[in-house]
Amino acid sequence: MKKKLMITLLMVIMGLAWKAVPTQAARIPVIINGRADSLRGTIINVRYSGEDVSLASTAAEAPSVKIGSTIYVPCRTLFSDNGIHAVHSQNGNKVTLRYGARKVVFYANKKYARVNGTKMNLKVKPYFVTFQESNVSDLLVPVNQAASFFGLQYSYNSAAKTVTLQVRPGISQTATQAKSIAKADFIETIGPIARENYKRTGILASVTMAQAILESGWGQSSLAKNGNNLFGMKMNLSGNTWGGSAWDSVNFYKKGTYEYGSGGRYRITAKFRKYSCVEDSVEDHSAYLLNARNGSRRRYAGLTGTKSYKKQLKIIKRGGYATSGSYVSQLSRVIRTYNLTKWDK
Repeated sequence: MKKKLMITLLMVIMGLAWKAVPTQAARIPVIINGRADSLRGTIINVRYSGEDVSLASTAAEAPSVKIGSTIYVPCRTLFSDNGIHAVHSQNGNKVTLRYGARKVVFYANKKYARVNGTKMNLKVKPYFVTFQESNVSDLLVPVNQAASFFGLQYSYNSAAKTVTLQVRPGISQTATQAKSIAKADFIETIGPIARENYKRTGILASVTMAQAILESGWGQSSLAKNGNNLFGMKMNLSGNTWGGSAWDSVNFYKKGTYEYGSGGRYRITAKFRKYSCVEDSVEDHSAYLLNARNGSRRRYAGLTGTKSYKKQLKIIKRGGYATSGSYVSQLSRVIRTYNLTKWDK
């Protein structure tokens, strides 16, 4: 009797799990440009700051859906219920979202968005649709890039078909522009951003700040001023892509342009990344250090296992981040000279 009861309970639990996690393709009836159509993909669960905001059981109203390799979310439906103010244009071809200092504008059928006034490339074009079952109209946007534009942490569990979005503490609503930072104010401006990043990632604020100072010339390089790129982050770094990045299709500089550094004028021979703000540059840089691989091995393994800035710098150098033999000593000198370890507390 007990065995039968256990089996029954197990079947019930499995049945509930099946309902909560969509595992098969769906055909979602919609209206696009006034014509009946359908989206073919997999309905995705979304969790936002610990709460289920879009589940398979309620997805008929305005579902999130994975089409090919892209996960789309209905931006106004999702974000306006979670502290982000969203407004549709009258013709529905544009959605403007505001979150603290951040302003993001998505356009239907345009492969770009405007983030804090800066044009940012998208990997795919958003869809403006009306869901036939609920008569809800919304713009479907790529969730990983939308999350990055708002400074939200993003992850996707493919087994559970679940996207998780999380508000970053401390700097989640700010959007600092490198072009507005004077050289004399660089440390005091970047310090709080690097400290909050350290709390989340374990990468010392002093290390992040020293790298930013050296790589961007105190925020005065063209990459920094025009692309908020403080670390000279390329589109492709040693053949690596890494989790947590939505910026690997957003390039600023192309081959044939020039940059100025400590060694004078030099030619750019690669594509470099462009960010909507300094906070996003710091986040992407940390995501690279934590997730980049050399074959099956993490390129910077052990980085967050020490609170010594010298050890972290040696791990970064050993992982192939820089070719200069004096890279560690240069950064160590910057950290000591400007007492950057105070931001590690």
